[in-house]
Amino acid sequence: MYTENKTDNEIIKFILNLLNIKYKHHKYFTDGAFSHVILLNDKYLIKRSNPIAIKAEIQFLILTPSPKMQKVIYYDPCYRFAVYEFIDGNIMKKVTDINDFLTNIANITKNYKHFEHYGYGYLYEEVETWSQFLKDEVNHSSENLTKYISDNSLVMNQIEILNNYPFEKKLIHGDFGTHNFVEVTGKFAGVVDPMPVIGDALYDLLFAIVSNASVVSNITLDKIYSITSEPRKKVKAMLIIVLYCRISRCLKYHKQDIDIYMNFWNKLNQN
Repeated sequence: MYTENKTDNEIIKFILNLLNIKYKHHKYFTDGAFSHVILLNDKYLIKRSNPIAIKAEIQFLILTPSPKMQKVIYYDPCYRFAVYEFIDGNIMKKVTDINDFLTNIANITKNYKHFEHYGYGYLYEEVETWSQFLKDEVNHSSENLTKYISDNSLVMNQIEILNNYPFEKKLIHGDFGTHNFVEVTGKFAGVVDPMPVIGDALYDLLFAIVSNASVVSNITLDKIYSITSEPRKKVKAMLIIVLYCRISRCLKYHKQDIDIYMNFWNKLNQN
């Protein structure tokens, strides 16, 4: 829980004057590990973070307007903070309507915009190639996976396979999982907290699918193939990569789901 300070009061006063609204109340809550978030009048989300992170978020949200994305109300010219329209609802801890979920993530990712910018990977932390970004993600994930998957050579081979499939360079959400999805009465309501990545939109689509054990335990490979027009061999290669990285996160954040993920991993690699 963050404590109130003078700077927060100054920002709140500034936003009230800017929007010509009256103060009702505000509260604090955490947003991951790096941000400081204030909810003003249950309607406006004031987010303070590293200026580079705020700038990347703003660039993504402005480039990708969508009724399912946070609407940018204002951002500080020096990117010290930004104000978004609050998406009311609950974090999607479990997916109860998989068809609704798949329809929404497919629609969002297919509408990502072409992006001309140096490099690939996290915006403003780019590497030279998409392959290098994926290799970095895999190597980072390997640090705590040896007990379950002895080496990452299979995954690295998939990156080589992806090199055979050119793609349109887009700015994607980058952390497109249910931990950043909002639901209302079990239906997909919105997406928050982008960590923008320059790359292939397929990465986000598959990242979302494997982000929650309730989806992983109730979806087939044929269903996954059916929601994208990409070649099956490419989809499978990318799926192996994002699943590998998700298993690492599973061990860190929700280890109770590891059997579900390993069962899906084994099925995927038997085909």
